[in-house]
Amino acid sequence: MTAEFSPPENWLIEQLRFDRTSRAARAASLALPSSLDWNQVIATAQWHGLAGLLLASDTAGAMPAEARAQLEEIAFETRTCNAAHRLGLEEWLNRFDAAGIPTIILKGIAVTALVYGRSSLRWMQDVDVLVRREDFVRAGELLRAAGFSPCRELGGATEPTLRTQTHWINPTPPGGALDLHWHLIDSGYYAHHVPIEWFWDHTVSVPFLGREMRVLAPEAQLLHLTAHLELHHASVSLLALYDIAALIHKFSSAMDWELLLNTAARFEWGQSLRRTVQRAETLFGVSLPNGVSARLEKLPATWHERLARVLATPAAHPAVFLFDGWEQPGVRGKVRYWWRSLFPSAEFMQERDAGWRQGGPVPRYLLRLARGMYRIPRALWAGVSQLLRSGVP
Repeated sequence: MTAEFSPPENWLIEQLRFDRTSRAARAASLALPSSLDWNQVIATAQWHGLAGLLLASDTAGAMPAEARAQLEEIAFETRTCNAAHRLGLEEWLNRFDAAGIPTIILKGIAVTALVYGRSSLRWMQDVDVLVRREDFVRAGELLRAAGFSPCRELGGATEPTLRTQTHWINPTPPGGALDLHWHLIDSGYYAHHVPIEWFWDHTVSVPFLGREMRVLAPEAQLLHLTAHLELHHASVSLLALYDIAALIHKFSSAMDWELLLNTAARFEWGQSLRRTVQRAETLFGVSLPNGVSARLEKLPATWHERLARVLATPAAHPAVFLFDGWEQPGVRGKVRYWWRSLFPSAEFMQERDAGWRQGGPVPRYLLRLARGMYRIPRALWAGVSQLLRSGVP
């Protein structure tokens, strides 16, 4: 039990631990505290995306029939939603293949195929596809031609010289969402520092709807999942931590831990790997090979990794474009990045700003600049404060 999580969360964590081998211990842990009821537990499991995993756990058979029926209903909804994502992905894999665009599938669908094997176990929000940088614009044009449009503020630009990813949505029923990436971490520093070709060289093929789908190999998968959680979200996600624990549980004995640890240090992702693996080990009882825990403790902490994690927090994130812009090559590249971030295209503003048509471009751009002048100094102060509290290497 940990004070960091609520009682329903602690109960869920206990049911999903990989080290629960004693039947007596399982039976004892199934009993709900008097302050909880099954509706609370199931609502919490659904909120965290863990309902399917709870239904598949070894304690599901001892649950009340009504509680199990609720979980089965959620699993059916998950299966239906995921089926739509899978069919959409199949269509786009075929389109990308026809256009000669190589792909690697990331995150939810990739983890489900590589680790779980059953789509009802893990809820998926959207589809993430990695393409090569030189194919990024062309892949976006294919999406746009099919009715998709870029969404979510990512600096106001989709060019690969400015951002490493774009979120595309199709508003026409049945809709669809696809995150297109040319790098794994949306960070100016890491986009230049981490060679993305390493990940293209560390992939495996898994079966997917009668065809093969390319995903990251277990070592590369673990590096990506840990860095994404720490440097993109800077938060605790029980589903993401369980993904990491399940990946280690399934592949630990076959993984090249020497390669993994050395690469994490080289990419300056060492503390992200250490923190998330240790949390997954503590929460979900996954076992690490002999000597790995000691090696994790020795992974170096760097200024760039600590800064990236701070900038991923909600309070400091509005200032991230300043640092990403600084990493652009040359003075012109830096100025162009900052300018496009502050004053994105009219098309982008029209899609996001409901007042664009009434007020015209000049007032809306001035309003955007004023908001930035208010938010950015506050974000910088929040980032500096976090760095000072955590200690700067």
